[in-house]
Amino acid sequence: MTVQSPPAPPQASPPKTPGAPPGDSWVSRALAALRHTPGQLRGLLTVLVVLILGAGVTGMTAILGKSAVIEQTTSQSGRLSVAALQLYQALSQADATAASSFLTAGTASDTVRITYQEALRDASVALTTAAGEVETTEDAQLVAEIDARLPVYTGLVESARTFNRLGEPVGATYQRQASTLMRAEMLPAANTLQSNAIGDLGEARDDAASFPWIAAALGVLTLGVLVWSQIWLSRKTNRVFNLGLVGATVAMIGFAGWLALSALASASHTERSHEEGADPLELLSEAHIAAQQARAEESLLLIARGEDGDAADRYAEQMTQLTGEGGLLEQLNDSFGDDSGLSGPLAEADESASAWSDGHDEVIKLAREGSYSEAVDMAVGEDENSLATSFDQLNEALTEATDISAERFVGATADAERSLSGAAAGLAVLALLAMVCTAIGIQLRVAEYHA
Repeated sequence: MTVQSPPAPPQASPPKTPGAPPGDSWVSRALAALRHTPGQLRGLLTVLVVLILGAGVTGMTAILGKSAVIEQTTSQSGRLSVAALQLYQALSQADATAASSFLTAGTASDTVRITYQEALRDASVALTTAAGEVETTEDAQLVAEIDARLPVYTGLVESARTFNRLGEPVGATYQRQASTLMRAEMLPAANTLQSNAIGDLGEARDDAASFPWIAAALGVLTLGVLVWSQIWLSRKTNRVFNLGLVGATVAMIGFAGWLALSALASASHTERSHEEGADPLELLSEAHIAAQQARAEESLLLIARGEDGDAADRYAEQMTQLTGEGGLLEQLNDSFGDDSGLSGPLAEADESASAWSDGHDEVIKLAREGSYSEAVDMAVGEDENSLATSFDQLNEALTEATDISAERFVGATADAERSLSGAAAGLAVLALLAMVCTAIGIQLRVAEYHA
């Protein structure tokens, strides 16, 4: 016999809320609420709060980001680029001074020795600064390589001086080895470090000069919705103005205006810092280095009594880069010759470089003809017509132009920072004020339907 189990009792269905339609959810309730004016007002309030909050957050973020980037140009990336430039210039100056001092019989003059020691000191300071600012493995490796080779270079120079004082010809070999080490290994590493730093500085400039389009678009969109809301409310309530929404509109106009003006002013000062500061500084540094390298090659050529073809070619290459057609001095004069501050130093630099270049051939001719002492005296002597005097005048003129450009860069960067001062806090206050005014204006209308 088969025993059948009794049928299971039917499950009780969940109680239904009186008046609630089947399948009721928060979505359907929200849609139902939007069919009535109070729900529409609350929905409008939600949209406006979201838009205002979005505009406020993106605006503050953009301004704070610009401030951080501008600060970076004067701190980390700015200090690294300056240190890399100073390192390259100091190494070049040390090599040029060491090579020219070798031409002096016996002990070099106090002026030459002090110049060489100051160049080494500047190189050491720049290395220390760069070591504290580098962020990439590549840059750290470059700094380490230069730091390891600097004592080797100074040791070779001191050996060359010692043998030169003793009248031993082997001193020239040590000096050539020192210059080769500097030219083939140390200066290329310093140049790569400088290029990396300038690249980072250029990226920072682009970021600082960019316009906050997202924040601006949200601000304009919010203003559009606010204006539309007032028109819609006017038709609904037959009232011309809603003071809360009017206040929010005024606050958002202030928000959009402050955002645009501060961003444009910051971009303008940032561009000026590069047009009047960084751009001439880059060309001036290249001119400085080309002049120093040409001076070092000229000294090596004289050490070889005018018979070093490689040194002659390298000298010609550096002087062509400096004074040739389309060279650095011509680029500087074309770009900044009309600048009241730079025109004088640049004209003096051009004149000094021409005098130096014109006298070079005569010096080498004397060396090759056997008048070596006369050639050396004309090259490194203190006479006003000597090549050393022309080189010193060129160096002083380039240094003066460099100081002017550096001062302009710092001033324009400071102006860019000041143009953003207080902007982030001001935008936050205006956005908050707009939200409060919006909430008050719309809630007053909602309250009228429940009065």
